[in-house]
Amino acid sequence: MREEDLMRLLAGLGGAITLIETILGFNERNFDTSKVISIVISIVLAVIILLSVIRPGDPVPMNWLLFVGLGIVILIFSSLAGGILILVAGFIGYTER
Repeated sequence: MREEDLMRLLAGLGGAITLIETILGFNERNFDTSKVISIVISIVLAVIILLSVIRPGDPVPMNWLLFVGLGIVILIFSSLAGGILILVAGFIGYTER
């Protein structure tokens, strides 16, 4: 398995895990404004990651720097497991360079 394929696999898993964890975060009955903003940001970031991995027409280029930056932001806002997988994918992409 090449580094690009491994990077794509880890980023796809991280994006899917982030999306699932964010959707499961809707369970609470009381919503604060900060909670809603955090959920919306998490969904947008997970969709950006998934679009860069799936690539129907290359809407977002798959870049190691994108994965490292978004992995850190996802770690802060929503998902520990998804953020770590995306960060590892970014570091694998960096070592490929």
